[in-house]
Amino acid sequence: MKTIIIGAGLGGIITGILLKKAKPEDEVIIYDGNKIPGGFCTAFEKVTTYNDEKIKYTVNIPLLTSDFAEGDPFDLFFKYLGVKNIRWNIVDKLFQYYPQNEDPILFTKSGGIKNLLDRAGDDEKKNIQKFFDEMKVFYNDIFHRSYVNPTPLQALELLFKIPKSIITLMTDKPYLKSLDEIGIKTQSIKDLLCAAEAFLGVDVDKVSTVLEKLMLQSFLENNAVQPSKGNTFQTLSDNIAERFVELGGVINYNTPVESVTFDGGKASGVVINGEKTASDTVIISTGQDRIYDLIKNGKQIPKINSLMKKIKKIPFSNSDFYSYYLVDRKFVEANPKFVDIAYHVYRLPEGRDRCNWKLAMSIPNQMYNDKYYVLWIVMVEQDQNKIDEWIDLRKNDYKKYTDEKEKMASYFIEILQEIEPAFKKEPPLKHILTLSPASYIPYGSKYPICGLAQVPDNVGAKRMTPPILDNLFISSASSFSGGLWGAIAGAWQGFTAMYEKIYGVRIGNHDVLYKPGLDNLP
Repeated sequence: MKTIIIGAGLGGIITGILLKKAKPEDEVIIYDGNKIPGGFCTAFEKVTTYNDEKIKYTVNIPLLTSDFAEGDPFDLFFKYLGVKNIRWNIVDKLFQYYPQNEDPILFTKSGGIKNLLDRAGDDEKKNIQKFFDEMKVFYNDIFHRSYVNPTPLQALELLFKIPKSIITLMTDKPYLKSLDEIGIKTQSIKDLLCAAEAFLGVDVDKVSTVLEKLMLQSFLENNAVQPSKGNTFQTLSDNIAERFVELGGVINYNTPVESVTFDGGKASGVVINGEKTASDTVIISTGQDRIYDLIKNGKQIPKINSLMKKIKKIPFSNSDFYSYYLVDRKFVEANPKFVDIAYHVYRLPEGRDRCNWKLAMSIPNQMYNDKYYVLWIVMVEQDQNKIDEWIDLRKNDYKKYTDEKEKMASYFIEILQEIEPAFKKEPPLKHILTLSPASYIPYGSKYPICGLAQVPDNVGAKRMTPPILDNLFISSASSFSGGLWGAIAGAWQGFTAMYEKIYGVRIGNHDVLYKPGLDNLP
């Protein structure tokens, strides 16, 4: 059997590995428009100059993730796949939140919620503790007691076995509403609990309670990590791609797929450079916003037409600005908190920026030329028209586009200097790079978080399930959740759905990802 996978991100390549492990004799080919594997999980080296000195530095997005350390779920999964894991630094100080006119609040894995409880009144303390207790139960119910793509009978069983978690899943609501209902009232505490909402691709007043809880607990459940020195997310992507090729898979880079072809109510292959390439099965492993164009040639098929209508109603995500700056080693030595804590999240004055209520900043603990660190700032763009304007500007007037990015970089530093005294005293040495909302197009998506707006109406099965047709599947973050974690979980979910549909073998019992004891592993 021949399978074509569209997309060489983590979801696509891991799906390919699972297929080759299960059916070594099958032909599995991946096509990707980029020149390297990994999708958004890439890193690349850039060069800048300062005082006539060349400085090579690494652009490494995303910066912080969870569950990859030795013995954690993804490490066990990689061992099963035969993928070499990279070296990770375990992060305890996850982020520090800076409210206006209040002392900062540090959020750590080891300290848990102590710093939040210290800020709260007696009644609110109980509510905060209840929130975290319920979040932990919910996380473990979903990942260890629920079923992957449950049958109707299993879904009914879950309603009796873990009713509260299933009802939470089914009646998802905006996150801020959940915080209010549970009785968390102190604004700085609410803000801290929302500090990571940018990673869910949508503004805090719209973001899904379910996914906010799952993401927050993922950092508390196992280990939050960053690649150690000498390792990057590109190293991880390369290792996964090498394993796929070692198993006999083929990856064609610089080869974007234009669309899926259809014949007799099934997928028949793909179109590349205007030419049809036939296959028995097609798996889409792209950002969510690419799926509509890939499948539209099959709109005469009722299931395809229904999905296209559903996609048109799906809310898409924000996009981001990432700006990078060179800072001096002496500055970091005088302000060690900036490298000791992974993220610094600042509350902006009301009305300071039209896009968002906060600014996030980080200085990864990696030195270049023994003299310099690289600081990055992230700000969110919420206006879809503005995102399109950036894309059009990049396409039509690249010089003006570059000039506008420089203006944005200066603007972000102005804001940072207003809210962080250390940078007012000593600004960064130099702006070196800005990624705008148009910078993600070469990755195959308009959005840096896989095109997902993770609102209550766009979660899991409410969004789209892995099987589209009997031989057409989604296997990426688009069918699970945004980002690095979601890409890997989405690959597993997509593969198990495809393996059952094509080969009649249902894999696993409860866990979303590989754990010792799963049934029928290929």
